[in-house]
Amino acid sequence: MRKFRKYEFDTRDAAQTKIDALGVADSDGVLVFSDSFVQLGNIVTQQPTYNEDGSIDTPAVLSDKWHVDVLWADEPDESWDDNLVWMAGLGIHSFGSSDANAEYMAKAKELHPELFPEPEEVEE
Repeated sequence: MRKFRKYEFDTRDAAQTKIDALGVADSDGVLVFSDSFVQLGNIVTQQPTYNEDGSIDTPAVLSDKWHVDVLWADEPDESWDDNLVWMAGLGIHSFGSSDANAEYMAKAKELHPELFPEPEEVEE
């Protein structure tokens, strides 16, 4: 089963180096991959705020990390583990495979239950 994971790197070049290391050169020297990569870049960590005129009051804040989503053909490459990111949701991107998305969420809940607090009961 394909596995979906999220990663962050200090720079775009660091991410590209990790991606390139997974490729296999074909007869023309072109790297071929069995995994799928989406480089999200420096994602928005705080949305901008606007005034009534629609002008920006507070600009968006971008992450200082370079984000990459990977849909692994099989098990995730363990050499990427230092860059692994877990979150409570799928974030700004996910791959189309509902099984891979569900597996990511189940693994996140297993490894980081603090990201999924139980709802508090409301007294009536």
